[in-house]
Amino acid sequence: MASAILTDYSEPRLKVLSWRIFLICMCLNFFVMVEPAPADLLFFVSLACFALAPWQNIRFLNGVAAIGVLLYVISSVIALFFVQYNLPFALRAVGIEFYMIGLFLMTGYYSASKGDSAFFWILMSLTIGALISAVIGYLALFDLVPRSDLFFRGDDGERNRLMSTFKDPNVFGPFLVPSVLFSAWLMVSSRKFWRFGLFSLVFLLVVLIASLSRGAMIHAGISLFLMMIVLLIHGRSARPTFLTFIGLCVLVCVVALTLMDQITAALDNSLMGQRMSLQSYDDTRFSNVADAANRVLENPLGIGQGQSRYLYGYLPHNTFVAFALQNGIAASLGLLLIYLAAMGRCLVKVLDKQPGWTKYAFVLSILCGLLVLMQVVGSSHWRHLYIVCGLAFGNYRTDAPTDTGEQWRPSYMRRMSARPGLLYRLLTPERDRHV
Repeated sequence: MASAILTDYSEPRLKVLSWRIFLICMCLNFFVMVEPAPADLLFFVSLACFALAPWQNIRFLNGVAAIGVLLYVISSVIALFFVQYNLPFALRAVGIEFYMIGLFLMTGYYSASKGDSAFFWILMSLTIGALISAVIGYLALFDLVPRSDLFFRGDDGERNRLMSTFKDPNVFGPFLVPSVLFSAWLMVSSRKFWRFGLFSLVFLLVVLIASLSRGAMIHAGISLFLMMIVLLIHGRSARPTFLTFIGLCVLVCVVALTLMDQITAALDNSLMGQRMSLQSYDDTRFSNVADAANRVLENPLGIGQGQSRYLYGYLPHNTFVAFALQNGIAASLGLLLIYLAAMGRCLVKVLDKQPGWTKYAFVLSILCGLLVLMQVVGSSHWRHLYIVCGLAFGNYRTDAPTDTGEQWRPSYMRRMSARPGLLYRLLTPERDRHV
């Protein structure tokens, strides 16, 4: 059943081909060092196959999201009339934004039409791509590939922050977060993929830290915390796992406190220590955002994509402020409506507690972490942001992360559940306890 979605010809063959190419695009989203990226080119092949296939009417966007898409597109076009410098660059930026909306719509369509299978395969494809990027990152860390400095960000050839197959470590790190969460969920919930989940979780977390992206670490921490709460609430099979995580966290804290002096000495004047503290440019970054927010009111229709660099000498490190300044207030409102519609739909599904609600909670946990990150970075061209928003509009019917509908408990979980301890009794309502 896990592979049925790849061999099912109940749909028109062009739709099946479009779906397969779309999954390849998901996997190739890790490689964006060149423009146009291979994933972008394949996406348009997938879109062409989709458009040529017999039309299937599936409603997946709600009214708020549809209005958001219209505002996003129309206002971005209007902003082109106010471009003062480098019109080709602005046109290219608008083309990328249209592509992002197309990616969002295609993800939403497939998530709605294929349901749980789309959830599994899209996230699995992203995770495979993330692992390939992580492997390249590890090879670069140990200098096992030619010109390994190309995979780092640094001045004058310095190998400071790992960015692997991305153009910036602050994009590479956040791209890994959905795959980190999916790996953690596979580890605790899938009979077939739990070893894969455990391996990829550890593998991706290490390379995420190597990117030294503060935003990515905060994003991962918020999203993992929220997902663990969901697993705790969801079912008894997750509670022993949650307690295991608590035990590991306590162990890490004890070791950290014991070796505090050595750790502090190692971080002193190190790149890791510098990245974990306020940077010299942070004050300037925040002041630029404040200045841009004031200029938005002076130019409500926008100044054109990428023009703030030429007019004011900076790019605001806030997604919504930057989008409002360059694409217009309506475009920023459109992006906000798309995002809030995705979060709102997930929240409603979670509160309904119908089968499949944990998948919406999974998407919501990623969106919450991303929303925090978007306040300090410009992420309007991040592919995985639109993919996650599209996943929010899926129709999910099971709480298992895979498309097999399986739920399981490893033997050590069964033993813990059979002999519940004090913490288990405290955390578990009496009606849910089992012997």
